[in-house]
Amino acid sequence: MGRSSGGGGEETSPERVAAGAERVTVGYVVRPKGVKGEVKVKPLTHSVERFDELSVVVVERQGEPDRVLRIERWRPDQPGILVKFAGIDTPEAAKEYLVKGYLTICRDQVAPLPSDAFYVFDLVGCRVEDESGRDMGAVVDVLEMPSTDVFIIRRNGEEVMVPMMSSFISDLSVADRRLVLRGVEELFQ
Repeated sequence: MGRSSGGGGEETSPERVAAGAERVTVGYVVRPKGVKGEVKVKPLTHSVERFDELSVVVVERQGEPDRVLRIERWRPDQPGILVKFAGIDTPEAAKEYLVKGYLTICRDQVAPLPSDAFYVFDLVGCRVEDESGRDMGAVVDVLEMPSTDVFIIRRNGEEVMVPMMSSFISDLSVADRRLVLRGVEELFQ
């Protein structure tokens, strides 16, 4: 069962997409599939239905100029999705222009999350301190682990991994770009 894209959300012009300075990755193109130019995509979003609202994305590939493409349709294909882009009609074109590329959207197009959930891009760059206000560094990444996600915090050129558990988080304010931790001081020795 195929799905057309762009029907449920705000229409996005290619000019607006291309002009967007801050981009968020929503998928990674793994390989071509079939003979009509479809590609296998690993979704990097909390819900694949997110693609119902997308009509235009920017494909970013290392060492190449960004490419603005319109999504014709997408469909589930476990463990991911298949996407067909306008103008990409052969597996050869898909491989040349899309494979190993990241599908990105403007930051203001991201789907809202529940109040207790955060996007990684909102956490990266937050300053980290302990409950007494002592600087512990800054969040540089968040790793998805089997049991719990982990903050990667850089301090004085070294990286420290701290489990993202409520017992270690005293306060987290994305608006203030601040994370307050407790009970992890020994990790920073």
